[in-house]
Amino acid sequence: EEDLDYSLKRRFVREDLYRHNRAMANIVIEAVKGQFGSELKLDKSSVKVPGVLVASGNDIIAMAKTVAGVRFQAYYPITPAADESFTLEEYEALSGEGSIVVFQTEDELAAINAAIGAALTGARSSVATSGPGFDLMVEGLGWAGQNEVPVVVTYYQRGGPSTGQPTRGGQSDLLSSVFASHGEYPRIVLASGDHEETFYDAIDAFNYAETYQVPVIHLVDKFLANTIATIPLPNLDGIRIVRGNLAPKGLSGYKRFDLSSVISPRAFLGDYVMWYSGDEHDEYGHIDEDPINRIRMFDKRMKKLDMIEKEIPEERRYSYFGSERPDIVMVGWGFVKGAALKAIEELNGEGIKASYYHIRMFIPFPRESITKIAREVGVDKLVAVEHNYQAQASRLVAMNTGITIGKSVVKYTGRPI
Repeated sequence: EEDLDYSLKRRFVREDLYRHNRAMANIVIEAVKGQFGSELKLDKSSVKVPGVLVASGNDIIAMAKTVAGVRFQAYYPITPAADESFTLEEYEALSGEGSIVVFQTEDELAAINAAIGAALTGARSSVATSGPGFDLMVEGLGWAGQNEVPVVVTYYQRGGPSTGQPTRGGQSDLLSSVFASHGEYPRIVLASGDHEETFYDAIDAFNYAETYQVPVIHLVDKFLANTIATIPLPNLDGIRIVRGNLAPKGLSGYKRFDLSSVISPRAFLGDYVMWYSGDEHDEYGHIDEDPINRIRMFDKRMKKLDMIEKEIPEERRYSYFGSERPDIVMVGWGFVKGAALKAIEELNGEGIKASYYHIRMFIPFPRESITKIAREVGVDKLVAVEHNYQAQASRLVAMNTGITIGKSVVKYTGRPI
């Protein structure tokens, strides 16, 4: 009874929802007693195992955002992203520890702009969407890039184009997440391969966004979102919230886009007088199309990519599994990871030494490690494995390293490999 009551109160935060569900639970308890003579009980397991967490990918990301200190989530309902926001709504609290405002907007244009507005006030903010929604957010992301606003887009991929396969999965939006824009601005793109990666990647996304004052796109997909998995309880001891270069109080003549540093001190709305515009601007934010100013401001923003390249370690950008002297190296990303690790086992059983190179970040790209592997084992042993038609990650390998992966295993039916 005590455990049941605790679980219901955690699951249904609103008092009226709790009362209704508690009443229904009591009805079921009495019905079971009448049928079996006593209430059924689930004894605690005698197996000694470390703490584990059973959850879907949507739920894992919602948990991670709470741990990361997110205070504002905007969304417009879309499959398969909406469940994450629904989970956050179930536990929505407007004040106190772990409080998050979850805002359902009228469309995706409003969602990204609401998240940007929240970020300008100092709130850690994000949106969750899928392909069609992301398309509508592209102009807003450009505004965030132009104005150096840290905002996170959790991008749940599904089968496209257009409405495509809304209840199926895919990885066909990689190139879109890397390049979608009119004009150029710095961004970071992460991709998660399983539930455990997803938890820590989601937290990193916010730290990166605020450290470098850039939009961050966190790629997951329908497969991961709706798969329920058992993972070790996340280790919260090593998690840090990094807010980046914040402007101190009491500055004289504050410049939001101060050219004296690549990462200008960031003040929140209300701290100082500031100007924001979608147009090119000067250090204060005033519109300024002078060619010299344009070069200075544009270079300032784009130099963030050099900082990101230097400061995010190569080993954070990829994982490697399997033989150090393989006969075949699968190159993939995202939800392909599970199938690739299983393939290593089966190939090893057939006497074929196999390995899997797992890309975890596309900006910045792990060019050094993939170049080293290709040089050591031979390009002819590399095989791209992806859930899209064009083997899009292999194209990014070629763009970033000059290495052409000539073999591929692709699947684009909406079903996982």
